[in-house]
Amino acid sequence: MPPPTIQAVPHLLLMKGHPATGKSSLARALARRLRWPLVDKDDAKDHLYHLPQGNQLAYQIAWQVTETQLGLGLSVIVDTPLSYPQGYATGQELAQRYQARLLVVETTLEEGEWRRRLAQRTDSPHRISSWAAMQELLAHYDGCWAYPIRPEHHLRVETHRPVAELVERVLQALEMEADDKMTGATRGQG
Repeated sequence: MPPPTIQAVPHLLLMKGHPATGKSSLARALARRLRWPLVDKDDAKDHLYHLPQGNQLAYQIAWQVTETQLGLGLSVIVDTPLSYPQGYATGQELAQRYQARLLVVETTLEEGEWRRRLAQRTDSPHRISSWAAMQELLAHYDGCWAYPIRPEHHLRVETHRPVAELVERVLQALEMEADDKMTGATRGQG
């Protein structure tokens, strides 16, 4: 169970990272540990990907479900790539509206392991599962994913580490924030 200080106020925990960097595995482990609702954009996209606007609809659904959870006073974890600055802006807006503490957990991974994980993905027709497809997506993004995130909202974790260790790192960051010990300085690499 999470420390009581974390549960004192609602949190909006946004996952950020490219496909196959461990974002969803960490989000699920955090949801189990914290017992917070998990909103995974791909849960909707799995049913909408065949539609012309399927991806956009999946995001709209994810944000609506997130807002509902925050409106109920619950903390929530949102699993999306958060590749565009608009996603972060939406998260900031929702956190402010519902007086929730915001944390963006960005997953990163060394290229060799990232390539290996991409090659192992076969679970969905709309998910990137090769290094070539990932490079095409990155070219399409044209660097938009590298937008600035306020340091007090941002925690980067290296996902080559065990998931249990990463969960503890995120819990520490949440607890520091809940205890109002954050000075606004950038949090260290996980």
